Parts: sequence; structure tokens; C-alpha cells
Amino acid sequence: MRNDFQYNQPNTRARIAARRNRRRNAAGAMPGPRRAIGGWLASGRIVSLILFLASLGGLIAIAVSPQFVVRNLQINGAQILDESDIEEMASVTGASIWLVQTDDVEARVAQSAYVERVEASLALPDVLIINLVERQPDVRWQVGDMRFLVDAEGRVLGLDNAAFVTDTLIIEDRSGRAVEPNDRIDPDVLSLVRALALRLPNEAGVTPAGVSWDMERGITVTTADGRTIVFGRKDRLDEKIQILHFLTIQEPTEYIWLDLRPATPYYRNDTPPQQP
Repeated sequence: MRNDFQYNQPNTRARIAARRNRRRNAAGAMPGPRRAIGGWLASGRIVSLILFLASLGGLIAIAVSPQFVVRNLQINGAQILDESDIEEMASVTGASIWLVQTDDVEARVAQSAYVERVEASLALPDVLIINLVERQPDVRWQVGDMRFLVDAEGRVLGLDNAAFVTDTLIIEDRSGRAVEPNDRIDPDVLSLVRALALRLPNEAGVTPAGVSWDMERGITVTTADGRTIVFGRKDRLDEKIQILHFLTIQEPTEYIWLDLRPATPYYRNDTPPQQP
């Protein structure tokens, strides 16, 4: 009956042989090492890899090279501060120029009371550039044996180490409080002292020989002939100057002590009360 249906027995050997041939052909189609290298060269992959490694090595060499460390500081705008002090505040000498953060440098230098604005930048191979604007002293603030420089806004800049005192106004602080750099002096006090220094000689015929300040009396002016004039605060300044003009020029009056703070000022010819 099987012959009637033309039954075909499976040819197992032929199938196995065909499968082996396909595997051999597939293995033979894989490129050899030379052909693979040639393909890499043709595609530019090896060249790119070599260039990448060379660039990486160059960057590492530059980063660790002693040529690229901060050796020179170029400081512009320093008139009061010593450049050595600025260099110490910057604190980057000898550091790798690639690791210096200019924002940090600016923050450290700006801590000085003398510095109003500061900008830092770098220049290859080894230069740090610092441009700054200093606060300018406007008056000298005397506390005991110490004299401080104070700018127009009342900021205490630091000790005045000048051997000779210039024409800058000196205000003696008799309040007994301690003063340090970056402290603030009342701007109204400074404004009143400036106004008196400008107006008294011309409007009242009085030239201040000394100026002092304390919490109770405010501003007190002493004259070259030993008189004491208490102005107090900035209120009623025009009126006070007019009264002084009357007593000094219009109706010259002898006095040792003159207090202009009350609504009705008074004067005395005996020894003035001792200041605190």
C-alpha cells in the first residue's frame, strides 16, 4: 500500500551534509584580521582613536605642567592697600591656573573694608589680574590713641598709619565704644561735621580747631582760642549758625561755653562742664 501512495523516506544524511556546508560557507565569509584592520583604517576609526588619545594626553600634560601655575599678579587700582596684602587675600599664588575660581578670589578680596568693587580674571600661562576700586577716606575717626580712616558713607576702613596727618577732618569719638574695620559711623554725624567745616568760617567767623562726638551731646566744636560750642545733632542747623553769627560777628559776645541745642541757647563764661 505504501508503494501506491509513493511514500518518500527522509534523506537524513543529505540534510546533515547540507547543514554542514552552510556553516562552512558562513565561517569562510567572516573577514580575517588583516581585512578587519583594513576596514577600520578605511573607515577612519583607528585614526580617530589615535587623535583622541593624543589630545587626552596633551590635556593631561598641560593640566599638570608647572608652567601653568599662578606666579604673577597684576593689580590695578590699589592706592591705599598694599599689593602684598591683596596677594595674601587672593591666596592663589602657586595654584594651578586651571583650578583657580575667580569668583572665590573676588569674594576674599572684597572682605577688605577698603574695597568697593573688585574683578578678577586669568591670563595664560601664569597671570591673575585683579582690578579694584577702593573706598576713599573722607574723615579720620579718633578713638583714644587709635585713628581710623572713614569713607563718605561712614564705613570704617582701617587704622590710619600715616606718619603725617593731612587736611582730612578728625573727629574725636568720646563715647567710649570700640571701633573696628567695616563698622559703620552714623552718616548724619559725618554730614554735620562736613557742613560745619565748610560753613562756620564763612557764615559765623569761626574756624574749628577740633571736633568731637559723644552719644549725649552729639557734635562739639572747639575753637583755636579755647571756646567750646555744642551743636548736638543735625536739626535746626541754619538757626544754630545764625545764632553763632550773631554772637560772634553781629554782637560779639565773650563766652567759653555755648550750647546751641536748646530752643533758647545759652552760654557761660566759667569753665565748661567736663565731657564724659
